[in-house]
Amino acid sequence: DVVMTSTYTGRIADAHRAGRNLALVWPGSLYGMDYWAVVKGSKRGAEARRFIAFANAPDAQVRYVENIPYGPTNRQAAQRLPAQLASWVPTAPANLEQGLAMDDEFWVEHGEELEERFNAWASQ
Repeated sequence: DVVMTSTYTGRIADAHRAGRNLALVWPGSLYGMDYWAVVKGSKRGAEARRFIAFANAPDAQVRYVENIPYGPTNRQAAQRLPAQLASWVPTAPANLEQGLAMDDEFWVEHGEELEERFNAWASQ
């Protein structure tokens, strides 16, 4: 039996739809940022920028969230989500305010040391 674990919201949503007794807990949840980028001088840079514009458009993000509840980055998309769907999305304001942002700089500076300490503890 598993009482609690960490995972992506989409996996819990799929399990929930399949009838599994799983739920999300937002207080103390962790969230991170991802980024789109186009390599300078890319031969298909214009196409890449059009894709990024499409992927960030409110309508596209709402459709995406309807299929897998990962948080939209466009505030207009977030406002369009029905309340039932928003309850599964980490970037819904009520969920986001209970979470903690991942501190990438901390992990760059301390990650290796903490991994070594964790592995030493776990191997006892």
